[in-house]
Amino acid sequence: MNIKLMTLSLLLLSFVLSFNVYAKSNGGGKHFVLNVIGTGYQYQSTVPDIDGDNLVDEAICFDVALVNMKNQQIIGTATDCLSSITPSDTGIALVGTTYFNLPSGTLITRGSTTVAPVLHETTTPQGQAITHITGAAGESNAILGGTGRFEYATGTARLSGMVDMSNFAGADGDPITFDCIFVIDLD
Repeated sequence: MNIKLMTLSLLLLSFVLSFNVYAKSNGGGKHFVLNVIGTGYQYQSTVPDIDGDNLVDEAICFDVALVNMKNQQIIGTATDCLSSITPSDTGIALVGTTYFNLPSGTLITRGSTTVAPVLHETTTPQGQAITHITGAAGESNAILGGTGRFEYATGTARLSGMVDMSNFAGADGDPITFDCIFVIDLD
């Protein structure tokens, strides 16, 4: 009886450990609140296919710091890439592809983003003047891909942010100052 009980216990332990490893490599039900913050300077790049033609798409990208909102520590960098930029009467519609470069791998999200001018004077708690508010959300999978622990991740992403575009004219090297919060829930 003791041998059967011990064998069953070992099998159960083995199953639990292997499931835990699988869950961690698959995204493991993690909740991230990340702050993409700082001034990034525009450069031309490409992002994975947006329009379904199986070709990479042009983007303008910006590299900034990545902060864990839980403890306010810098935990990596973020590259925010903007594509399919379409001006409207009240703001800008675009596709945002964001690369979160973390110690355990890179997580890539994508969302349909709205950028609109502020309607009253707005500054961050650090005193940075803000010209535009930005946001994106959705209920479908927003995870485009990943490496390391994020290789097979799926989940949702929400963006609520503020940007200063006062020195941005659209040319290479022009800066945008970001203070954007992403809430990411991995399945």
